[in-house]
Amino acid sequence: MSSGGKPTSKLHILDQQAETEKEVSPVPPPRDSDIPLTRGVRKIVAIAVVLVTFGPLLYHTGYLFLAAWITRSKTMDPAIYERAVKYDPKNPEYHYLLAQIYNYSTQYLNMDRAREEYELAVRYNPDRSQYWQDLSKFYEQTGDTARSRAAMSKALEKDPNFALRHWSAANLYVRLGDQKAADQELRRAADLDPSYVIQVLDLVWAVYGDPDLVLASHIPNTKPANLVALNFFVGHDSIRGAELAWQRLRSFDVNREARFRYIDYLIEQNHAHEAWDVFTFGQKNPPAFFNGDFETELINGGFDWRISSTDDAEVRRDTTTVKEGLGSLQFTFSGKQNPNYGDVWHYLPVERNHAYELKFWMKTDTITSSEGVYVSVDGVNSEKQTGTSYWRQFTIPFTATSNLVRVTLRRDESKKLDNLLKGRLWLDGFNIAEVPQR
Repeated sequence: MSSGGKPTSKLHILDQQAETEKEVSPVPPPRDSDIPLTRGVRKIVAIAVVLVTFGPLLYHTGYLFLAAWITRSKTMDPAIYERAVKYDPKNPEYHYLLAQIYNYSTQYLNMDRAREEYELAVRYNPDRSQYWQDLSKFYEQTGDTARSRAAMSKALEKDPNFALRHWSAANLYVRLGDQKAADQELRRAADLDPSYVIQVLDLVWAVYGDPDLVLASHIPNTKPANLVALNFFVGHDSIRGAELAWQRLRSFDVNREARFRYIDYLIEQNHAHEAWDVFTFGQKNPPAFFNGDFETELINGGFDWRISSTDDAEVRRDTTTVKEGLGSLQFTFSGKQNPNYGDVWHYLPVERNHAYELKFWMKTDTITSSEGVYVSVDGVNSEKQTGTSYWRQFTIPFTATSNLVRVTLRRDESKKLDNLLKGRLWLDGFNIAEVPQR
């Protein structure tokens, strides 16, 4: 019974006992000595798994690293690479370098080993075209032309768009006397890389000497290739080759400066009118005297003004002092020299034995010298000018002695005491017209 006199149920007494047991006798935790033992076993098992799984890889990688380490200096000593291939026997680069050493080093020359190493290099990396090319070269030098050609074919197969491979193949075929195969590879090299065009031209020009054949068979019809060909034929004094190259270039946009060498060549060959046609190609109704009014910047070549400027005779286009239009040509003389001056001139295409008049304007500012300045054309001179004068027009009548004349600003060296040239002058408004025959 309870203290209050009420009976206590048996079930209630049992519940209270259970609660008391929970508080007094908790479940004991695992012993401390069990924890490190369990973790240690797990670590050992994990390490064992890693070693079993990655051990061979780590072992192999260590050897690869060791091989790379001993070759880090890139010293071409066969002993170094012989050690390297022991650690990394399937590395094609080590075999290739050994082959190069045994093939080219007089100190370590060993043709048998060179062959072995070249062949191992292509075995372990058959996709490297450089290996095949050098193996081809090795076979050629040992007289095995069949294998040399086969190895070169492999080099081309592995790197078909590399101009150097085709250039090397062409040279091999030339040495082997197969000009047809060489021509195919030369054309391919020129197609792939314009920088090979000049080398191709050097080779095929020496073989054929025929500009029609060379251009048609070996030079791609592109702007860069045709420009190289044009200058090549000019340099080799082939007027036919240069003409053919120019005809191909006419379909491209070629600036005047790129034509200068050909223009000068035609002038040297006494083809003044052909030179003029090349210079003015693409220009509608060009004036008879190109840039005679200095409306555009001088390009210093072709049939534009040719100028040379120094500290004592400065020449420049002036846009502030003009007779008409946008510009004039200004000369400034320092007064420190007594020059025989003729550093500014201009070509004109004309007809031999025809009469012409050259007109121009000149303005001077304190030109001090006993010798004045003047304009000369085909040996006929304008009046010499000194002192200061406003714009004045001059006319020089002349009969052309050739199909090309030169207009030059001149000043003769003075023999007098007052001989230093100082002051400024301007030229403007040049034009030329043929005088009708009476």
